[in-house]
Amino acid sequence: MGIVAVSCCLFLGTACGISNADSVQPPPRVALITPAGTGELAEAIRLGAEAAAKENGAELMTVEAFPSEAPTHAPANPDSMIHLEMELQELSGQGVGAYSSREQAQIRAVTQALEQGASALLVDPLSEEALSEIIQKAQTENASEMSIPVIVLNDEFPVKGITSVISMDNVEAGRQAGEAMAELLGGRGSVALLGPDPVNPGLIHREQGVLEALEQYPEIQVEPKSVCGTRDVCWQAAKQLLDEQQVDGFIALQEPASLGAADELHRRKLEHQVKIVGFGSEQQQLEQLQEGVFQHLIVQNGFSAGYLGLNQAVARLNDQQVQTRVTLETKLVSTDNMFWMDNQKLLFPFVQ
Repeated sequence: MGIVAVSCCLFLGTACGISNADSVQPPPRVALITPAGTGELAEAIRLGAEAAAKENGAELMTVEAFPSEAPTHAPANPDSMIHLEMELQELSGQGVGAYSSREQAQIRAVTQALEQGASALLVDPLSEEALSEIIQKAQTENASEMSIPVIVLNDEFPVKGITSVISMDNVEAGRQAGEAMAELLGGRGSVALLGPDPVNPGLIHREQGVLEALEQYPEIQVEPKSVCGTRDVCWQAAKQLLDEQQVDGFIALQEPASLGAADELHRRKLEHQVKIVGFGSEQQQLEQLQEGVFQHLIVQNGFSAGYLGLNQAVARLNDQQVQTRVTLETKLVSTDNMFWMDNQKLLFPFVQ
């Protein structure tokens, strides 16, 4: 009888062991959705998310959304991620025709990620409308379960259903830019703002911060902002401003605006006379910062955005407390300090 009892115990123990092995949950799959062609910032975000995924035992799925007219390219590190190249014609007829081609590609990239089993989304959204559609898809993916967490990177769109926002304080960043320009001009001169139509709340706050800082200098005249969304259009805007009046400095609210202004200053050979303060850390911007074409860049930590974003996603999946907003530090980087060790890590996180 004792032998039978021991045998039963051994059998049950073995069965329990098998059951436990079968019940081991697969690692969470977190999808990072980025617009195509977003350059060095997107790469820094990916590296940060990848580092956090390794620490948390999660699987990172990166999805770069390519409109049909855009070229595709291989991922920087194909062994560490799943790279899904999105083509519009392959996913037509899914009810997103009201959006631009880039927005459609991003929405369809989310659809593909969810079909691939993503349990959380990290999104750098192109617009408020695209983000609303993305959140709707995430909320309806698991109708009988918890909706898919959506972590928003770099933007402040007022959309319901966001799990967490990882972004810079745009008002403070704008103040940094305004103060930097005022110092460059010695508190007097004419300053022109270049940037897109501020439908993005983050850009509205950024411009607000610039104006708040410059208001403290009565001898600085701020010209009405020239609206431009691409490098070429911003180049034309800078050309028109310089044709019509004296401009002592440009504050460029986004990367294309800074590069467009630099193009016109280079054409006029005014690179070292008219000042530029910009936002971003793309390769061309850093080259021109080193050459003295830009005097200052306001830079956010893309690595931290990806790292903290993935941590928030995993926390939500584990029913842990999540911060609804995480504010990223911004730094004022200049020609003089760009090679300081801390700034090297900020500007070139992909260099070992």
